[in-house]
Amino acid sequence: MGGSGGGAGQGGGQGGGQEFPNRDKIGRACVQEYVDAGQARSFQSPGRGGTFSGGSYTIRCGMSSHHNSDNFIIAPGLRNGAQHTHDYAGNEGTNFASDDETLEESSTTCTNGDRHPIFWPVLRDLRGQGPDVGADGGSLDGNVGSFIEPSSVDYTFHGHGTRRAEAMPLNIALVSGSAKAGSTGQSINAKFTCSGSGGQMTDLYPMCPQGSSLQRVYDFPSCWNGQDLDSERHDTHIVYPDEDGECAADSIPVPALRITVSYDDPPPGRQFAIDSFPEQQHNPVTDHALLEYLSSERRAQEGVECINEARRCLQGPEQDGAAAGSTDAADQVPRSQTFAHALATHATHGAPANGAVTHDTHGTAGTAGTASRHPVIAGVDGPAARGAPATMPAPARVVLTPHDPSLALGPLPGLAPLPGLAVPLRARGS
Repeated sequence: MGGSGGGAGQGGGQGGGQEFPNRDKIGRACVQEYVDAGQARSFQSPGRGGTFSGGSYTIRCGMSSHHNSDNFIIAPGLRNGAQHTHDYAGNEGTNFASDDETLEESSTTCTNGDRHPIFWPVLRDLRGQGPDVGADGGSLDGNVGSFIEPSSVDYTFHGHGTRRAEAMPLNIALVSGSAKAGSTGQSINAKFTCSGSGGQMTDLYPMCPQGSSLQRVYDFPSCWNGQDLDSERHDTHIVYPDEDGECAADSIPVPALRITVSYDDPPPGRQFAIDSFPEQQHNPVTDHALLEYLSSERRAQEGVECINEARRCLQGPEQDGAAAGSTDAADQVPRSQTFAHALATHATHGAPANGAVTHDTHGTAGTAGTASRHPVIAGVDGPAARGAPATMPAPARVVLTPHDPSLALGPLPGLAPLPGLAVPLRARGS
C-alpha cells in the first residue's frame, strides 16, 4: 500500500534501509467488528475499571497540534515504534526521543499547568485521505483515511472502593488496553459507546444513530505497588481494582483516571476505524491510551483530597496560572508541531544500527524484554510497611450515567460539551 508523497516518511520507511514488520499482513477491519448501536446491549466489554466512589477531580487539556507514530513509553528511542499514528493532548513535545527532562521543559495544553504526555490512536474517516500517504505509521503501515478530530475530551480522576486514596505518584506510567490485543487476546480494555445509549458499551465499533456522538472510554489502573513508576510489561507496577473498586490489601489505592474522547459527527456505517499495527488490521479491541503523570506534588495532593473528602473539583488555570499554556522553552526540546515536521525530524533518527526494526512490544501484552523507563524509587518502603489501610467514612458508590446535569463540569475551552459518561462494566461472562 501507500504511494508517492510523504517525502521523509517514505524515505525512512523504504529508502533508509529500515524494514518494519508485518506489512504483508495489512488489512481492513472486518464487517463483524461493527455493530448497530441499537444492538450493542447484547455485547459486554471485557474492560476493567470504571467503578467509582467518593469524589473526583477533573483537568482540562486541549488537543495538541502534532501527531506521530512513536511511543516513548513502550518503545523509547525508536522512531515509528507504534507503526500507527497517535493523537496527543497535554505535553506538546512528545516523540520517540522524549524523556522526563524534555517533557518537563515542553509547553502544555493543560490549563492547570500539568505536562502529561497523553496519547491514543487516531480515528480515521476511511472516505478521506490523510497527510501520511507513503509515510511510516500511515499508509506504509496500513493506516489510511483522514484524521477525525475529537469534539471534546474529558479527563477525570475518581475515587474507588472504601479505602482512602493516596496522591498519584509523579512520573508514573499509565496504560489502558493493548495495541496487540487482537492477536494476543490479553489486556483488552477497549470501550466504545454512543451518547444517548444508556451507558451501554461494547468492544466493537458502534454505528451511532444520526445526532449521537461516538465515544471512546479509557479506564486506567489505580492500585499501585507503592514502589515502581513503571514495570517491564507496564502493567504490574499499577493494576486494576476488583469489580467493586477495591484494591488488594498489599496495594495502595490512587485516583482512577477515566478519559472519554467524543466525536460529535462520526462517519456513517463502517466508514471509520482506529489506527493499528499492520497485523492487527484495525481490530477495535486494540484501542488503547497511555500517559505519564507529570503534575506537581501540590496539585496531586489537592486532587486526592477532593476524592477523599467526596468533593468534585476542577483544576484550572487559577491553580497555577504561571505554568499554564505554551512557553518558549518548548522550542529547545524535540517536538513535532505538524505532521510534516514530524516526518522530517523522525526519518533519520531512532533506528537500530543494523537497519532491522523489531516491533514486538506495545500496550501491556507481549512486552517481555522491554526495559522499564523508571527504576524502583530508592528509599521508599512498599505498601506492606505502611500499616493498616485507612478507610473513607461510608462513601457512596457513584455510577456515572449519561445526561446527569449534576455531573456536568462545563465545556472545554473552545470545544463542545461532553455528552454523558458511561456506566461501569464487568468482565466478560460475569
